[in-house]
Amino acid sequence: MLEEPRRRPPPWGLVGLLFLALCSRALSNEIQGLKLPGEPPLTANTVCLTLSGLSKRQLGLCLRSPDVTASALQGLHIAVHECQHQLRDQRWNCSALEGGGRLPHHSAILKRGFRESAFSFSMLAAGVMHAVATACSLGKLVSCGCGWKGSGEQDRLRAKLLQLQALSRGKSFPHSLPSPVPGSSPPGPGPQDTWEWGGCNHDMDFGEKFSRDFLDSREAPRDIQARMRIHNNRVGRQVVTENLKRKCKCHGTSGSCQFKTCWRAAPEFRAVGAALKERLGRAVFIDTHNRNSGAFQPRLRPRRLSGELVYFEKSPDFCERDPTVGSPGTRGRACNKTSHLLGGCSSLCCGRGHNVLQQTRVERCHCRFHWCCYVLCDECRVTEWVNVCK
Repeated sequence: MLEEPRRRPPPWGLVGLLFLALCSRALSNEIQGLKLPGEPPLTANTVCLTLSGLSKRQLGLCLRSPDVTASALQGLHIAVHECQHQLRDQRWNCSALEGGGRLPHHSAILKRGFRESAFSFSMLAAGVMHAVATACSLGKLVSCGCGWKGSGEQDRLRAKLLQLQALSRGKSFPHSLPSPVPGSSPPGPGPQDTWEWGGCNHDMDFGEKFSRDFLDSREAPRDIQARMRIHNNRVGRQVVTENLKRKCKCHGTSGSCQFKTCWRAAPEFRAVGAALKERLGRAVFIDTHNRNSGAFQPRLRPRRLSGELVYFEKSPDFCERDPTVGSPGTRGRACNKTSHLLGGCSSLCCGRGHNVLQQTRVERCHCRFHWCCYVLCDECRVTEWVNVCK
């Protein structure tokens, strides 16, 4: 049921624009690390001393590099929201990772060895690496800039030489280039296309190192839980690297795209989340002969574990609230009564049944951009019936 929209007054000039920019920034992965004018400077006082739960090692990193740590914290925040998106139809949906001002790693589930714990570790490590590398490429961090791994001087010189040869022959150039194999240098240009490395590569090396320093233990892990955490952190960062993209910009008169400048860019974080969700489905259970020493032994047939998530505890059903395992339960969760899959009421409500409730919410609608410079929206009240677990 959709009621008659009610007109909202336009925002006030630049104040409205700033408000819209702040809202948009929270939803965009491409502008991580941006600091708008008027925001407090990223100093040790504004970053490190206002966050509870940092370990001594993390606090030391933060005091030395508060701007990088701020990007890392943003990466954790984005990772938690992506985790919630990927597991939105499951009984445990990552909501327990929202720590109310503390790091997600203080959640009870991350002190256990469940499949969900493994997935969460990998997401958080990937989020830190992704956010820091992106902030580097935007020039927002004093400790890093543009990275060049995988696009060395020989590649750039070879591309430049072929570019000049092609131009001297008066060849035309296509408007698209094949994608390279992840982790490798792109193929050299052919006789009818040319490009060279340029722009600003996302500094994945720096992002990976800071993620490792911030989240992994420096000392050798002495128990199975620590070994599992470090392994799954590594898998999360590996997935970011495996999904790197090449972006290119055309150059030439009147958009002729005579040659291109290309650079390595971090993938959309949604792609990282989807890849890790796929690994969650094939996560490997680990038997341990001695949990204190952390010896790994696959329970099933031998297999390579380098790129797979690992866990060592059977997960609970997560039907009821249990703070000791980080389970908020499923009471009050919205469900789909027509689905018999994950997210369906029969599965999500754990056999308790569901109630049908009428809910009304207010949302922005019929938005129109006015030149210059504000967006005018109406407020629509949407009333709908929802199924909620008992």
